[in-house]
Amino acid sequence: MNHPGWRRALTRELAWLMTLKVAALALLWWLFFSPLHSEPVDGQAASRRFAVTPSAGSAPTSNPSGRESRRD
Repeated sequence: MNHPGWRRALTRELAWLMTLKVAALALLWWLFFSPLHSEPVDGQAASRRFAVTPSAGSAPTSNPSGRESRRD
């Protein structure tokens, strides 16, 4: 096909831009989501991360039934 010069230049520029975007996405994935940077997550690791103690989840309440008591 006989394309005008601007069309060929535009195609070349778009190809370079798409290649650059794919390379940038691959770099970001490698920096943040690759298996080299992942840690196993379990209950103890999450508790350490968020400073949750076992007693904080089972704090006693004044009225366990959730209803107000009436005094008659």
